[in-house]
This record gives sequence, structure tokens and C-alpha cells, in this order.
Amino acid sequence: MNCPIDEKIYQELRKALNETEIFCCEKEYLKLYNLGYALLERVEKCAAYVNEHIEPPSTDEEFFLIMMYGAMLVDAAGLLLKELKIKSPYQKGEQISYCYFADVCENQNLQFNDGTIPTDKEVWEYIRALSFAHPFETSRPQFLEKGEIQYSPAIIANIKPEFLPVDAEPTIGILVYSTAFPEIKVLNIPYMRILDYISSRYQLLALGTERIKQIIAEKKQEWVKQKVEIGANAIDTLKSAISIMENRHEETALGDLVLLLEVQSTFEENRLQIRAYQSKIESTIPPIVTFVESLDTDGLNNYLEQILQITKPKYGGADYQIQKIFSGLNQHADKREQNWGLKQAEAFYKSCGYKWVKIDVSQMGNEEIKLLVRIACEQEAQNKK
Repeated sequence: MNCPIDEKIYQELRKALNETEIFCCEKEYLKLYNLGYALLERVEKCAAYVNEHIEPPSTDEEFFLIMMYGAMLVDAAGLLLKELKIKSPYQKGEQISYCYFADVCENQNLQFNDGTIPTDKEVWEYIRALSFAHPFETSRPQFLEKGEIQYSPAIIANIKPEFLPVDAEPTIGILVYSTAFPEIKVLNIPYMRILDYISSRYQLLALGTERIKQIIAEKKQEWVKQKVEIGANAIDTLKSAISIMENRHEETALGDLVLLLEVQSTFEENRLQIRAYQSKIESTIPPIVTFVESLDTDGLNNYLEQILQITKPKYGGADYQIQKIFSGLNQHADKREQNWGLKQAEAFYKSCGYKWVKIDVSQMGNEEIKLLVRIACEQEAQNKK
């Protein structure tokens, strides 16, 4: 038996929500983002449960669980469509709204005063209320007689075949007391109709996914029109690129390049090497502009990773020293981490850096120290080739 809940549908919804940060960062989409992820957490578990229990239940407890998880799947799709202002195709009067329970209504006399039958949605809500006995008094369905109140004392989870017509589908029985008739009645619902109804409404999540993709496409149409302003110097150009990426709510390492370019040499003997390193960074500006303007964030991040990559020296302790230098000498580190980063910078200088640059942590700022460490590592690597 095929699984009634296509798990790819909610996976595609999650993928769409994850494609951009606009949904969690822009106020107009924050409610959608919170709702979407709340629904996804529920839907994933519900879908797995329903797919693992497609055989007719053997106890009323098993049926309750199917109805509970199924109701969450149905409601999840409805809530998402409501938030996105999408009209469901299952509207009253449309033939598509009478696919699953029409014969149940006809066989068990569930109809309005004018002889028409309720929609699948109305029958589903009726079944759900009776099944859960919540509320115990089931008087809301409009197809009941005026003033009629119904109560359900029990569920027959799987009616035995001998009590059903030949070749009948596995059926759930819902016992019904009513103020409109003296005897107890049994509302017979084919089990697969319930699963099929749940599946059909769950599939509406795909409409929400398409709308989310449309929102993203519209945003990208705006973003592709944004051009990086080529400034009088590389720093101004990078700052323009940073502004564009921030507008897209994308985190990048472009700010690290700005910090490297802003370093001024404390000692004359480092000046030429610092300038040469900065010139190499400036040469990367044209590709960076292309990545930003073409909306290639992955390509941009990969390129920045290559630019900022450090080839660590091969002596013992080098990896630890460099890790602590870069983790300690930044604005987010506390005083203890800062002090330890400076100590490791001194240790690096004594072990390797002295051969290529001059570092004096007592006279230099953090960014200059880190830049000189980069230069020393690069020179050491080239010397070992």
C-alpha cells in the first residue's frame, strides 16, 4: 500500500523557507516564518506517523492517534494558505469538494434541508468532533435537524467484515446518540476515505511552497537591479558590496577584507609587504563585484574563503597559536581571550614570524597583528616550496 502522505511536499516547503533569510529578518514575513517552522516541526512527525499506520486501526486509541495527527496535517495546510492569502480549490459548490464522503452522506442520510449534501470538509469536521467527543455535544453541523444534539459514546475501530456488505472497504464505526431519534446509530466511514481526505488537504502545502518561491523570485528581481558602486578606492567599493549583501540579509566575509585594507603599518620595515598584500586583495574586487551583482552568494563565499585562507606553518604548536590569535584578537572576544591571543601572537613571532615581518604586540592593533601573521604564513609557505 502506498504511503498517503508525500513527505517531499513538506521537505520542499522547508527548502523554500531556507533559501533566503528574508523570512526571518523582514517584519512583513516574520509571522509566516514562525508559522512555517512551527507547522514543519509538527508536520514532519504527523506525516511519519500516518505513513506508518496506513493499515486499519485495531483499537479506538489507534484511530484517535490517526485522527489527531491527520487533523494537524489538514489544519497545517489550511493555516499556511490563510497566512499567504491563497484560496483553496476546495470551495463549496465545486465538484472537487465532494470526492471522499459523498456516498457516505447519501447512504447515511447526512444532508441539508434542501436535499444537498455537505462538503468533504464539513463531513471531516463532523467525524472529527464525534470521534474525539470534543465537544461532547455535537450540535454544530448544519445538516443536523434544527435543535438536534448528537453524542458519541464510542468508536468501533475496525468493523468486522461479516457486518459489512461483500467487498466493502475496511470501515470505522462511530456510535451516535441523537435527540432526533431514539435508537443508537452507527456512522460507517471507510478508513481509506479518511486517509485520502487527509492526504488531499495536506497536499495543499504545495500551493504555499509555490507562493513562497514567487516571493523569493520577486525579491531576486529587485536585487539583480542593484549595482555595486565602484568607489574611488577598493574600500569604498567593498562597502557598497557589503551594503547590498546586508540588504539581502546575507552574511559574508567582505568586512574582513575591509579591515585588512584599512591597516596602516606601524613599522617602516613592514610597509612594503603590507602594501603588496593589500594590492592582492584589491585585485580581487572585480570578481567580487560580479558575484554580488549576479546573486551568486555561494560563489562569493567560496571565493572569499580562498582569499582569506591561511596556510599554517608545519612546526609543532603552529595550528594552536594561529587559532588562538584569530579567535582572541577580535571584537567579540573577552579580555582573557584577548590577552591569550596576544601571548600566542608573541609565541608565533618567536617561532616563525620573525623571519618575515616585525610584530610588537605592545605597539600594534589587533588587525595589524593578524595581517602580519597572514603575511608571515604566506611567506613561510612559499619558502618551503
